[in-house]
Amino acid sequence: MIIDRSKQQKNLLEMLQEKNEYISAPCNGNGTCGKCIVQYKRGATEPTRRDREVFSEKQLEDGYRLACQSHPVGAYEVELPESEETIEVLSEWEKQQKTDTEELTEAYTQTPAEAKTSGGIQDKETAEGTAEKTENAIYGICIDIGTTTLAALLVNLETEADCQTAVSVNHQRTYGSDVLSRISASNSGKKWEIQRCIRQDLQKLIRELLQKEKITEQQIQRIVIAGNTTMCHLIRGFSCETLGVAPFLPVDLSWMEGSAADFLGMKELDTKVVILPGISAFVGADIMAGIAKMNMHRSEGYHLLLDIGTNGEMVLGNCRHMYVTSTSAGPAFEGGNISCGMASIPGVISHVFMEETGKAGFQVIGETEGENQKKQQAIGICGTGMIDLAYELREHQMIDEHGTYLDLYFDTGYELAKKVKFTQNDIREIQMAKAAIRAGVDILVKKAGIAFDEVDNCYLAGGFGTKIDITKAAGIGLIPKELEMKTIPVGNTVLAGTKEVLLGRISKDELEKIQTMADVINLAEENDFEELYLSYMDF
Repeated sequence: MIIDRSKQQKNLLEMLQEKNEYISAPCNGNGTCGKCIVQYKRGATEPTRRDREVFSEKQLEDGYRLACQSHPVGAYEVELPESEETIEVLSEWEKQQKTDTEELTEAYTQTPAEAKTSGGIQDKETAEGTAEKTENAIYGICIDIGTTTLAALLVNLETEADCQTAVSVNHQRTYGSDVLSRISASNSGKKWEIQRCIRQDLQKLIRELLQKEKITEQQIQRIVIAGNTTMCHLIRGFSCETLGVAPFLPVDLSWMEGSAADFLGMKELDTKVVILPGISAFVGADIMAGIAKMNMHRSEGYHLLLDIGTNGEMVLGNCRHMYVTSTSAGPAFEGGNISCGMASIPGVISHVFMEETGKAGFQVIGETEGENQKKQQAIGICGTGMIDLAYELREHQMIDEHGTYLDLYFDTGYELAKKVKFTQNDIREIQMAKAAIRAGVDILVKKAGIAFDEVDNCYLAGGFGTKIDITKAAGIGLIPKELEMKTIPVGNTVLAGTKEVLLGRISKDELEKIQTMADVINLAEENDFEELYLSYMDF
């Protein structure tokens, strides 16, 4: 890419954002993550102190810089890194055994052979082409706006069958990997840029669904959207001024209806769009969709729903009452703040195990059996791999109960592959993330006045929860040991829940009743949260 600007005051990251060029920037340009890497082909800027901390002298000579630290003037040619367009995105609903709340085996019947989508996205076992097509069939679309990823599902409204899926990275990641970074970016004058970014992503997904099913815009009757409260604010262009500071007041948590033109910027779609209601600033419509799908609001017994991610949202409840909270687990499980951390893209380590030789072995996303070359070229590690590694390091006494490396690894970290070293600071990030989630669970159980053995099921939502090794997660203290055998990965409950609303199985009134049933717990105001948090830092 060639950029020509004289007297340029903005940094290169901001320039790329304005041109809709995607580059990962988990820290939103604060210079702390070291991941907005570009390579100047000519006219490289002088290295900053932060550049010298991140890159070797050889890399600096070759033109490598951090985009957020570089302030180009005049004409420059830069090469952008390989993007995360091949990120794994879960668009399926996990089939499970019957529970007392509903038959979980009903939902998505999927065909692995048809699980590919365009653009290099790996769409896992989706239900493409399962609906009988008729010339005048009408359809609806379900959309899951995740902080990291996006997923859309096309549903035949007459047969209620899933037809096509489309998935993508959320390109708002260029404004930061977590919601607080994006709130900050929005409040610093980038609100409309961020809205345009998510609208373009969703427009692309919708057009992909239409193209794959070979239907017209006129056949789309309804669209139902869910996401966390920040994502819903950003797509609507709401101010985030009060969202990121105490007392954390959203502009609107209600059921929102409008046109595709107003909500998505798609004038060609004469379609009603619904955004599901949220519960609080940090427990949004995505969790509402999960509650609805799991029928927690209709269940006599207590059920726990966990979405283990940056925000660590969780709900414990039954048909009488819900206790909801979110805990700032940070972006560690999604690759943020980890020296070699990355999203779930090909070449990234997803699972770790200890071989008989005493050396850690691992699986790499995209590898097939016998592809040792891909192992040798591993480029990073994602959240599920981090949990496995932490468990194995402790199990084999390479770290102590406090998470401290033995002298052999303390300074350099543990090397999994040539480009992947897990440092002492990386372990600390995992400890803080897992302690925050574990302490949050304890607070909810205490608020409900029950014991762990009174929790019928623990549902793990989202792609991360589906890929996680539950035994190892319990082994490092992320999941309570008492719930290990009750923990069920349930996949994308956001798409599954929005489908329930799309088909009229869950009503607006029911969702609004859940809002009134929910008791929002602010963990910062809980006297014993800090004590619990510190106690769960250990392994």
